[in-house]
Amino acid sequence: MKKNTMPSIKNEFMNIYSAIRNLPDDEMFNTPEAVLRPHFEKLNRLGAMDIDDNKAQDLLCSEDFKPIIKKISHMKRTYGLRMEIKSARSIILSPDPWKAIKDFTFFPNYIELAHMEYKGGNLKSEDRVLFLGSGPLPLSLICLCSQYNVKGIGIELIPEYAKLSTKIIKTLGLTEHIRIIQGNHFLLPLEQKCHLIMIGADAHPKNEIFTHLAGSLPEGIKISYRIYEKGLRRLMDDRSVFDLPHKFREYMRIRPKPPVNNTCVFLIKE
Repeated sequence: MKKNTMPSIKNEFMNIYSAIRNLPDDEMFNTPEAVLRPHFEKLNRLGAMDIDDNKAQDLLCSEDFKPIIKKISHMKRTYGLRMEIKSARSIILSPDPWKAIKDFTFFPNYIELAHMEYKGGNLKSEDRVLFLGSGPLPLSLICLCSQYNVKGIGIELIPEYAKLSTKIIKTLGLTEHIRIIQGNHFLLPLEQKCHLIMIGADAHPKNEIFTHLAGSLPEGIKISYRIYEKGLRRLMDDRSVFDLPHKFREYMRIRPKPPVNNTCVFLIKE
Protein backbone atom coordinates (compact mmCIF):
# COMPACT_ATOMS: atom_id res chain seq x y z
CA MET A 1 0.00 0.00 0.00
CA LYS A 2 1.29 3.45 -0.81
CA LYS A 3 2.77 5.42 2.03
CA ASN A 4 0.54 8.42 1.36
CA THR A 5 -2.60 6.43 2.13
CA MET A 6 -2.23 6.81 5.91
CA PRO A 7 -3.21 10.51 5.93
CA SER A 8 -6.36 9.65 3.96
CA ILE A 9 -7.15 6.80 6.37
CA LYS A 10 -6.71 9.11 9.33
CA ASN A 11 -9.03 11.54 7.59
CA GLU A 12 -11.66 8.78 7.29
CA PHE A 13 -11.56 8.26 11.04
CA MET A 14 -11.74 12.02 11.60
CA ASN A 15 -14.83 12.25 9.39
CA ILE A 16 -16.58 9.53 11.40
CA TYR A 17 -15.61 11.23 14.64
CA SER A 18 -16.87 14.60 13.40
CA ALA A 19 -20.23 13.05 12.55
CA ILE A 20 -20.77 11.44 15.96
CA ARG A 21 -18.76 13.60 18.36
CA ASN A 22 -21.82 15.52 19.59
CA LEU A 23 -23.86 12.38 20.28
CA PRO A 24 -23.77 11.81 24.07
CA ASP A 25 -22.51 8.32 24.93
CA ASP A 26 -25.47 7.60 27.19
CA GLU A 27 -27.94 8.56 24.44
CA MET A 28 -26.23 6.84 21.53
CA PHE A 29 -28.17 3.62 22.10
CA ASN A 30 -31.38 5.46 21.19
CA THR A 31 -29.94 7.29 18.21
CA PRO A 32 -31.77 6.24 15.01
CA GLU A 33 -30.10 3.23 13.40
CA ALA A 34 -29.88 5.07 10.07
CA VAL A 35 -27.57 7.62 11.70
CA LEU A 36 -25.06 5.06 12.97
CA ARG A 37 -25.21 2.35 10.30
CA PRO A 38 -23.15 4.15 7.62
CA HIS A 39 -20.35 4.81 10.10
CA PHE A 40 -20.38 1.22 11.35
CA GLU A 41 -20.18 -0.07 7.78
CA LYS A 42 -17.37 2.34 6.97
CA LEU A 43 -15.44 1.11 10.03
CA ASN A 44 -15.79 -2.46 8.82
CA ARG A 45 -14.42 -1.46 5.43
CA LEU A 46 -11.49 0.34 7.06
CA GLY A 47 -10.84 -2.65 9.31
CA ALA A 48 -10.60 -4.93 6.30
CA MET A 49 -7.83 -2.87 4.71
CA ASP A 50 -4.37 -4.38 4.54
CA ILE A 51 -2.44 -1.93 6.69
CA ASP A 52 0.95 -2.45 8.29
CA ASP A 53 0.52 -3.10 12.02
CA ASN A 54 3.22 -0.59 12.94
CA LYS A 55 1.43 2.22 11.10
CA ALA A 56 -1.78 1.38 12.92
CA GLN A 57 0.17 1.36 16.19
CA ASP A 58 1.49 4.84 15.48
CA LEU A 59 -2.08 6.11 15.24
CA LEU A 60 -3.05 4.22 18.39
CA CYS A 61 -0.23 5.86 20.35
CA SER A 62 -1.02 9.35 19.11
CA GLU A 63 -2.27 11.43 22.04
CA ASP A 64 -4.50 13.61 19.87
CA PHE A 65 -6.08 10.50 18.36
CA LYS A 66 -7.03 8.82 21.66
CA PRO A 67 -10.33 10.69 22.23
CA ILE A 68 -11.27 9.87 18.64
CA ILE A 69 -10.60 6.16 19.22
CA LYS A 70 -12.61 6.26 22.46
CA LYS A 71 -15.68 7.80 20.80
CA ILE A 72 -15.54 5.58 17.72
CA SER A 73 -15.06 2.45 19.86
CA HIS A 74 -18.13 3.34 21.90
CA MET A 75 -20.18 3.86 18.75
CA LYS A 76 -19.03 0.54 17.32
CA ARG A 77 -19.90 -1.34 20.53
CA THR A 78 -23.28 0.37 20.74
CA TYR A 79 -24.24 -0.44 17.18
CA GLY A 80 -23.00 -4.03 17.53
CA LEU A 81 -25.08 -4.46 20.68
CA ARG A 82 -28.15 -3.10 18.90
CA MET A 83 -27.62 -5.58 16.09
CA GLU A 84 -27.44 -8.44 18.60
CA ILE A 85 -30.62 -7.38 20.41
CA LYS A 86 -32.54 -6.94 17.16
CA SER A 87 -31.38 -10.32 15.87
CA ALA A 88 -32.08 -12.02 19.20
CA ARG A 89 -35.70 -10.87 19.15
CA SER A 90 -36.10 -11.97 15.52
CA ILE A 91 -34.68 -15.41 16.29
CA ILE A 92 -37.12 -15.93 19.16
CA LEU A 93 -40.08 -15.07 16.91
CA SER A 94 -38.83 -16.99 13.88
CA PRO A 95 -40.58 -20.19 12.75
CA ASP A 96 -37.09 -21.55 12.01
CA PRO A 97 -34.80 -20.14 14.73
CA TRP A 98 -31.71 -22.08 13.60
CA LYS A 99 -32.01 -20.67 10.10
CA ALA A 100 -32.52 -17.21 11.57
CA ILE A 101 -29.40 -17.43 13.75
CA LYS A 102 -27.30 -18.72 10.86
CA ASP A 103 -28.48 -15.72 8.83
CA PHE A 104 -26.98 -13.34 11.41
CA THR A 105 -24.33 -11.25 9.67
CA PHE A 106 -21.43 -12.40 11.82
CA PHE A 107 -22.45 -16.03 12.37
CA PRO A 108 -19.54 -17.37 10.23
CA ASN A 109 -17.14 -15.36 12.40
CA TYR A 110 -18.46 -17.05 15.54
CA ILE A 111 -18.19 -20.51 14.01
CA GLU A 112 -14.50 -19.90 13.40
CA LEU A 113 -14.05 -18.29 16.81
CA ALA A 114 -15.58 -21.41 18.37
CA HIS A 115 -12.98 -23.49 16.55
CA MET A 116 -10.21 -21.22 17.88
CA GLU A 117 -11.52 -21.49 21.46
CA TYR A 118 -11.94 -25.26 21.16
CA LYS A 119 -8.38 -25.64 19.91
CA GLY A 120 -6.73 -23.14 22.26
CA GLY A 121 -8.62 -24.41 25.30
CA ASN A 122 -7.78 -28.02 24.42
CA LEU A 123 -11.44 -28.83 24.90
CA LYS A 124 -13.24 -32.08 24.30
CA SER A 125 -16.84 -33.24 24.15
CA GLU A 126 -18.79 -32.72 27.40
CA ASP A 127 -16.27 -30.20 28.79
CA ARG A 128 -17.81 -27.11 30.36
CA VAL A 129 -16.91 -23.55 29.40
CA LEU A 130 -17.95 -20.32 31.06
CA PHE A 131 -18.42 -17.08 29.17
CA LEU A 132 -18.24 -13.89 31.22
CA GLY A 133 -20.20 -11.12 29.55
CA SER A 134 -22.24 -13.38 27.27
CA GLY A 135 -24.60 -10.61 26.10
CA PRO A 136 -28.11 -10.75 24.62
CA LEU A 137 -27.09 -13.11 21.81
CA PRO A 138 -24.61 -15.68 23.24
CA LEU A 139 -23.27 -16.87 19.90
CA SER A 140 -19.92 -18.02 21.26
CA LEU A 141 -21.63 -20.48 23.58
CA ILE A 142 -24.20 -21.51 20.98
CA CYS A 143 -21.52 -22.27 18.39
CA LEU A 144 -19.26 -24.13 20.82
CA CYS A 145 -22.10 -26.25 22.16
CA SER A 146 -23.70 -27.03 18.81
CA GLN A 147 -20.44 -27.69 16.96
CA TYR A 148 -18.41 -29.52 19.61
CA ASN A 149 -20.95 -30.84 22.16
CA VAL A 150 -19.46 -28.60 24.84
CA LYS A 151 -21.58 -27.50 27.80
CA GLY A 152 -21.72 -23.82 28.63
CA ILE A 153 -22.55 -21.27 31.28
CA GLY A 154 -23.04 -17.62 30.38
CA ILE A 155 -22.78 -14.84 32.95
CA GLU A 156 -24.42 -11.57 31.91
CA LEU A 157 -24.59 -8.42 34.04
CA ILE A 158 -27.66 -6.74 32.55
CA PRO A 159 -30.89 -8.52 33.58
CA GLU A 160 -32.71 -7.70 30.33
CA TYR A 161 -29.95 -9.28 28.25
CA ALA A 162 -29.74 -12.32 30.52
CA LYS A 163 -33.50 -12.92 30.10
CA LEU A 164 -33.31 -12.42 26.34
CA SER A 165 -30.42 -14.86 25.93
CA THR A 166 -32.18 -17.42 28.14
CA LYS A 167 -35.18 -17.25 25.80
CA ILE A 168 -32.93 -17.81 22.80
CA ILE A 169 -31.32 -20.86 24.41
CA LYS A 170 -34.77 -22.30 25.05
CA THR A 171 -35.94 -21.46 21.51
CA LEU A 172 -32.93 -23.28 20.04
CA GLY A 173 -33.49 -26.34 22.24
CA LEU A 174 -30.17 -25.94 24.05
CA THR A 175 -31.35 -25.69 27.66
CA GLU A 176 -29.62 -28.96 28.56
CA HIS A 177 -26.34 -27.60 27.21
CA ILE A 178 -26.30 -23.89 28.11
CA ARG A 179 -27.35 -22.02 31.24
CA ILE A 180 -27.42 -18.23 31.60
CA ILE A 181 -26.83 -16.56 34.97
CA GLN A 182 -27.40 -12.89 35.71
CA GLY A 183 -24.40 -11.42 37.53
CA ASN A 184 -20.77 -10.45 37.14
CA HIS A 185 -17.22 -11.71 37.76
CA PHE A 186 -17.71 -11.69 41.53
CA LEU A 187 -19.84 -14.85 41.12
CA LEU A 188 -16.66 -16.73 40.25
CA PRO A 189 -15.60 -19.33 41.01
CA LEU A 190 -18.78 -21.39 40.57
CA GLU A 191 -19.30 -24.79 42.15
CA GLN A 192 -19.27 -26.49 38.74
CA LYS A 193 -15.88 -27.26 37.28
CA CYS A 194 -15.13 -25.22 34.16
CA HIS A 195 -12.39 -26.23 31.74
CA LEU A 196 -12.15 -22.78 30.15
CA ILE A 197 -13.28 -19.33 31.27
CA MET A 198 -13.84 -16.99 28.34
CA ILE A 199 -13.80 -13.24 28.99
CA GLY A 200 -16.11 -11.37 26.63
CA ALA A 201 -14.85 -8.33 24.74
CA ASP A 202 -17.50 -6.18 26.45
CA ALA A 203 -16.86 -7.56 29.93
CA HIS A 204 -15.20 -4.74 31.84
CA PRO A 205 -13.33 -3.29 33.66
CA LYS A 206 -10.71 -5.83 32.58
CA ASN A 207 -8.17 -4.90 35.27
CA GLU A 208 -10.74 -5.49 38.03
CA ILE A 209 -11.94 -8.74 36.44
CA PHE A 210 -8.49 -10.25 36.09
CA THR A 211 -7.44 -9.10 39.57
CA HIS A 212 -10.46 -10.90 41.04
CA LEU A 213 -9.84 -14.04 38.98
CA ALA A 214 -6.18 -14.09 39.98
CA GLY A 215 -7.19 -14.18 43.64
CA SER A 216 -10.20 -16.49 43.44
CA LEU A 217 -9.62 -19.15 40.77
CA PRO A 218 -7.71 -22.39 41.40
CA GLU A 219 -4.30 -23.01 39.86
CA GLY A 220 -4.24 -24.69 36.48
CA ILE A 221 -7.47 -23.18 35.18
CA LYS A 222 -7.44 -21.81 31.64
CA ILE A 223 -8.76 -18.42 30.61
CA SER A 224 -9.20 -16.85 27.18
CA TYR A 225 -9.90 -13.33 26.04
CA ARG A 226 -10.15 -11.65 22.66
CA ILE A 227 -8.43 -8.58 21.30
CA TYR A 228 -8.01 -6.71 18.06
CA GLU A 229 -4.34 -6.56 17.14
CA LYS A 230 -4.39 -6.70 13.36
CA GLY A 231 -4.07 -3.50 11.33
CA LEU A 232 -6.74 -0.88 11.80
CA ARG A 233 -8.93 -3.20 13.87
CA ARG A 234 -6.86 -2.28 16.92
CA LEU A 235 -8.17 1.28 16.60
CA MET A 236 -11.72 0.11 17.17
CA ASP A 237 -11.46 -1.14 20.76
CA ASP A 238 -10.20 1.26 23.42
CA ARG A 239 -10.58 -1.38 26.16
CA SER A 240 -8.10 -3.91 24.82
CA VAL A 241 -5.11 -2.59 26.76
CA PHE A 242 -4.91 -3.73 30.39
CA ASP A 243 -2.47 -5.22 32.87
CA LEU A 244 -2.49 -8.95 33.54
CA PRO A 245 -1.67 -10.10 37.09
CA HIS A 246 1.61 -12.03 37.27
CA LYS A 247 -0.25 -15.22 38.26
CA PHE A 248 -1.43 -15.64 34.65
CA ARG A 249 0.88 -17.01 31.97
CA GLU A 250 0.04 -16.74 28.30
CA TYR A 251 0.50 -20.15 26.69
CA MET A 252 -1.08 -19.62 23.27
CA ARG A 253 -2.21 -16.86 20.95
CA ILE A 254 -4.30 -17.71 17.88
CA ARG A 255 -4.34 -14.90 15.37
CA PRO A 256 -7.33 -14.39 13.08
CA LYS A 257 -7.98 -15.67 9.61
CA PRO A 258 -10.94 -14.44 7.53
CA PRO A 259 -13.74 -14.01 8.42
CA VAL A 260 -12.51 -13.59 12.02
CA ASN A 261 -11.02 -10.29 13.18
CA ASN A 262 -10.17 -11.15 16.80
CA THR A 263 -7.03 -12.70 18.17
CA CYS A 264 -7.77 -15.28 20.92
CA VAL A 265 -5.31 -15.16 23.81
CA PHE A 266 -5.09 -18.14 26.17
CA LEU A 267 -3.80 -18.00 29.74
CA ILE A 268 -3.22 -20.46 32.54
CA LYS A 269 -3.17 -19.58 36.23
CA GLU A 270 0.02 -20.68 37.93
